Amino acid sequence: MAPAEPKRLAGRKVTAVACFDSFGKLAMTMLAACRREGAETTLLLLQLNNRALSRRQRLEIRRIDPKTRIEKHNWNDLRQLTGAMAGAVDALILGLDGQRSRDALLQLQSIWAKQEKRPRLISAYPGILFRFGLEGMMDRSGADLLCLNSADDLALYGRGRKALGLDSSNAVVTGLPILWRTKQRAEVPENPSIVFFEQPSIPVHPLQRRFLCEQIRELAAAWPNHPVIFKPRTSSIESTLHRRHGEMASVIDRMTRDQSNLRLSFKPATLLLRQCGCAITVSSTAAMESMAMGISTRIVGDLGVTETLGNHFFASSGAIASFAAIKANPFELIHDAQWLEQQGLQRDGEDRFITALVDRLNRPATPLGHSGHGPLSWGSTAWQKAALQNGGRRMLSTGGARSSQRKRHRTRRMLRSLRDSVVGFGWLSKLLRER
Repeated sequence: MAPAEPKRLAGRKVTAVACFDSFGKLAMTMLAACRREGAETTLLLLQLNNRALSRRQRLEIRRIDPKTRIEKHNWNDLRQLTGAMAGAVDALILGLDGQRSRDALLQLQSIWAKQEKRPRLISAYPGILFRFGLEGMMDRSGADLLCLNSADDLALYGRGRKALGLDSSNAVVTGLPILWRTKQRAEVPENPSIVFFEQPSIPVHPLQRRFLCEQIRELAAAWPNHPVIFKPRTSSIESTLHRRHGEMASVIDRMTRDQSNLRLSFKPATLLLRQCGCAITVSSTAAMESMAMGISTRIVGDLGVTETLGNHFFASSGAIASFAAIKANPFELIHDAQWLEQQGLQRDGEDRFITALVDRLNRPATPLGHSGHGPLSWGSTAWQKAALQNGGRRMLSTGGARSSQRKRHRTRRMLRSLRDSVVGFGWLSKLLRER
């Protein structure tokens, strides 16, 4: 028997930080890949104020790799936690959204400024990029290694960086990490289910959400011998990165009383897909996982194909269909396998990631940002200096304009709430919004 090849990350320590459930799963997936190559791995779940992960969400993260140690901390502990990493941790995975990636980078720059050895920073995406794609990449551009889903994403990032006179050599196409170890399903289950995967913020309008609920009920009625499952993104008491627009689950729950094969399920998407014969969504990343498993997948087209819905990402997938078409034929494979491989299914993605990480670890560490500021892809040194002087780290980490806009919206919401409370119709407004 030939001797086993040495593991490429043997003796290395890799840590990850994450806030939300989707990013926690991303971070754990990448840590698992590192651990399989011999690294010692740790996941730091950082709790935000009033947005703690539920026990169910934490268990789903742990299920990805039970051998990786998980610690719970607060976001405000980031400085203390990372202060001791220089010289002790080889790589730090930032399982963070764009804004917090900026904030973390600014903090780390000051923390590690005088350290000879610092961890290499890694950033990636938990799902598809269908809105603010370039903006999100620029937010993360200060990382030593930026893992992207597709060649299209890399080309967009390259164009944005080139326009500023910068290179894009820190980016590599690794595909969607959640698909790295996804395999084609060997057998089609008996009496397969039909699963609708909800998203927290899509669609926005309550009439659109009500329409989808009615269509799901009619689909269940059309296929009474098959379980039709509504998979909420989270429960009403759980938090996600994206703001929730109404509670579709409560509407579906009422419908289940009259439709015996219609049900709710909070099981992990991966478990539901094992018994699934048709996966339906507006634009959830679950569609990519379903396609990768060889499951019939449908992207709802009844509401149109738009950037707001995010289903424009799937425009060339061959999977967009109306509910009328889904009712008529839900179980036939219609998606374009070549499109899937172009947009996120990278069969050797895990190996690409490990190879790129080893390469970065073997290179000398470069300074994070320039002279106390972030990377030039965040704006000129003059702008960053002005932002930091006048608004502090928060101004620069939020992009400035977005921060101001959110502040105005927040003020308007407070005034409306006060008005409704004074008049005494706040309860009525809330009732109407939930219908």
